[in-house]
Amino acid sequence: MKLRESVRALIVDPDDHVLLVRFDWDGLDLDGGFWANPGGGIEPGETRLAAIQRELREETGLYVDHLGPELWTKTAHFEMADWDGQVDHIHLHRVEHFDPAPEMSPEQLAAEHVHEVRWWSPDEISSGSATFAPRALAALLRELREHGTPDRPVELSGF
Repeated sequence: MKLRESVRALIVDPDDHVLLVRFDWDGLDLDGGFWANPGGGIEPGETRLAAIQRELREETGLYVDHLGPELWTKTAHFEMADWDGQVDHIHLHRVEHFDPAPEMSPEQLAAEHVHEVRWWSPDEISSGSATFAPRALAALLRELREHGTPDRPVELSGF
């Protein structure tokens, strides 16, 4: 099984709002798509830090100079070009609240299946009014707020 390595950021502001991107594409069985952490595939020869720096600039306009602690490792099996799925390494980045300003144009983002970038409050995430990846995002965020960064990444599976 051939899995693509990916790096994503859990971007959290001082009020525990989380910056997420909305993915959607033709054939996706989720009306309105789903909301996930910004980030993406690690290119050949690229480090996780270099990949997250590139992805965050492209999708949110955020510049980071370090790789935060890895919170979660999510493995999902699904059809994707030359891959059988993806392993997301999700790292914490605490930042001051900012207005997202992606470096990519709306057309470039749409080509990557990204259609919206916005902040979500803990209450909005807990309300269940949207689909999130990981699916247990509300519970994972509650765990992070109550117990802090885990000693080692929590293993998650599924889309």
